[in-house]
Amino acid sequence: MGKNKQLKSAMKKQPSTGGAASSSTVSQQKNANKKRPAPQQTQFKDSKKNSHPATSHTTKKPKLDTTTTPKKSVKIVAPKPAANSTNPNRNKPAKKPKVKKAEVVPENATKEDFRIVTGTYQNVLYGIDAYWNEDKTLKMKPVFAFSAHIGCIKSLAIGGSTLASGSTDEKIQLYDLKRRKELGALMQHTGTITTLAFHQHTHMLSGSDDGKICVWRSKDWECLKIMKGHQSSVHSIAIHPSGKLALSVSADKTMRLWNLLLGKQASQNRLSHAGLQIAWNPSGARYAILFDHEIALYDMATAKPLCAIQPPPLTPGSSRKTRFNTMAYYTDDYVVAGCEDKTLRIYATETGELVCTLTGHPSRIKDIDLLRNILVTPNKDANSTADAQSAESVDLLVSASSDGLVRVWDIGKAVAQGRDSDAAIQPLGEHNTEMRVTCLSTQPGIWKNINTHRAASADENEDDEEEEEGDELEDSEQESEEEDEDEDVFDSEEDDDEE
Repeated sequence: MGKNKQLKSAMKKQPSTGGAASSSTVSQQKNANKKRPAPQQTQFKDSKKNSHPATSHTTKKPKLDTTTTPKKSVKIVAPKPAANSTNPNRNKPAKKPKVKKAEVVPENATKEDFRIVTGTYQNVLYGIDAYWNEDKTLKMKPVFAFSAHIGCIKSLAIGGSTLASGSTDEKIQLYDLKRRKELGALMQHTGTITTLAFHQHTHMLSGSDDGKICVWRSKDWECLKIMKGHQSSVHSIAIHPSGKLALSVSADKTMRLWNLLLGKQASQNRLSHAGLQIAWNPSGARYAILFDHEIALYDMATAKPLCAIQPPPLTPGSSRKTRFNTMAYYTDDYVVAGCEDKTLRIYATETGELVCTLTGHPSRIKDIDLLRNILVTPNKDANSTADAQSAESVDLLVSASSDGLVRVWDIGKAVAQGRDSDAAIQPLGEHNTEMRVTCLSTQPGIWKNINTHRAASADENEDDEEEEEGDELEDSEQESEEEDEDEDVFDSEEDDDEE
């Protein structure tokens, strides 16, 4: 009995056999299959090892997942968009490059006169049109006057036909001088807008009491950059003639150089006093900084002072000196200063000597501006090229005093006559705004005939409306290419990121 139980237990432990040879072969194959790794797990890892035909087995290969990407550096080329893409611009045929329309001068209209715009303490923008008379004097009459801000106007700038005004209400108002309409307001700053500067008509810089300098693109008025660095109010900004650099002075007693291509500060210089105004000379090789009682001229390459211009005493023999309120470069050789003693003084930049003094304002000078190469064409047809070629051109100095009187001077004649002449230089024209003027700016090339101007503006409005309707679905790449041809400065934020 004990032996039978042992035999039965032994029989249970042994596998069932149909024959000795066949059972051992099957058991070996099963054991081999159990030890062999799964083909799916070794498909990519062991492909090199099992690539030899001698080591390959005859088991059925699993189906490969075609969505799996092999671990190789494969260059993937993006497919071209189909013709029926969801972008409606792709379905349109290629558009011919836009050709900028030449300005059509209506018949019997005259150009090459100019407009003066003043800002006032009363929040009013006051526009004056100037026309040449037959005796080469100027007739000046108001063309508009309206309340533009809810605070005192502190700064003005004109680029092309766009007027920008800054105020204590922390806004920059924009106007189209050609069509006489408001474009909107820019509200990026958190302080009084103290200074504005255009580069041609494509970009504008604005400075404020918040210490920031904003770079604006005039095509769509996007704020491209906010340049920070000044610790106090920005008093003045000057853009280099190349458009690639800018200088600024602040109440923090520093002068900063800005790289406008990158929108970053390039350097900083400490000043002994807070600079009130800064300006480049026309060639861009030198710059001037206005202080209360001095105009310091510097070399751009070395940043070292070259000359210091001192104001005259308040009265003969007095130790107290008058104050400089504003300044502007006429040429590389001459700089003009508006003084607290109601005079305009022209100095030589090489020696700092006084060249000429212009008198006649009843109050202190608040601001000045220059108009270069203005054609003297009284009652001439603007379509006549012969009249334009034979016309005399002059350089004009426009000055405004705090009592509201605006005067226009022939600065070229004043420099040529010099201080040796006994005859006082008389202004070509003047107009009293009867307001407290704070700042001014000028624009050349305004229509004389207001009716013709309105008709031209109406035609342009109709053309612009037709273009806007046809360009609503137009790809913006074409416009970007055209802008890039005209403006090779002030790269956008995207260009900066790529660099």
